[in-house]
Amino acid sequence: MSSGSEDGALLAAGSVPVVAPATSPCKVCGSTAGLRFGLPRSKRSGHPIPDEPDDCWYYECSQCKFLFTRGMDDVPQETIYDDTYWGTQDPNWYGRVPQTMRLIALAASLLQKPIDEADVLDFGCGSGGFVEIARRSLSLNAWGTDIIRPRLAEEYFLPDLGTRKFDIIVACEVIEHLPDPVETLRMVRSHLKWPGVFAFQTAEYNPHVCDRDWWYLGPDNGHISLYSRESLDLIFRSLGGVRRADWRGYKGVQAWLFP
Repeated sequence: MSSGSEDGALLAAGSVPVVAPATSPCKVCGSTAGLRFGLPRSKRSGHPIPDEPDDCWYYECSQCKFLFTRGMDDVPQETIYDDTYWGTQDPNWYGRVPQTMRLIALAASLLQKPIDEADVLDFGCGSGGFVEIARRSLSLNAWGTDIIRPRLAEEYFLPDLGTRKFDIIVACEVIEHLPDPVETLRMVRSHLKWPGVFAFQTAEYNPHVCDRDWWYLGPDNGHISLYSRESLDLIFRSLGGVRRADWRGYKGVQAWLFP
């Protein structure tokens, strides 16, 4: 277990001092974020913390409470989400189809448009499992996009969105992977029709409850951006959202309507 100090020094495994910057600009609002804790880069979400020195530092914004690390910013995304990732870290290709359908249901309720008439983009489609089910079993107008090609529904994969726009864009367990969340979500917003809805699922970061042992943290599998209620509120307003809905009061599952 590591402990913080005012100058940013942490005690890693074996009580060997490892110095990390005490502050960092918040990736969401630009305010000062203080060092919250460190983790080994090899930590994966849902797995115990490895018995290794901390070398990946997480910061919490003093204003919007966004939690983030810059420790993976210089790592090419393609080296994280390769065949090894899909084979060992996220092997269940169809595991998030129900959650993604929940996002579409939330989005359709805001959009007031029948789901079967909407153009839908699965942003961060991964292996393509949702797009395949949506096309094959539900006859939905669904496409997928990601930084790597999917293994399923390749004919509906869009490596470059170009000028295309969609009624609904969903991101199920994606936004926690974004090294530059505001810029990426602004890009997503630009691919919505008028009106359009962006819906997402992630784990809500509660600074009063979540600490270094929070199961969702995992720099090794790209869980580097963790959203508090305050940070999500700020992003919603900055992107120009006009209405939103969540799932039974849980702010980690939301749909945002844009005019």
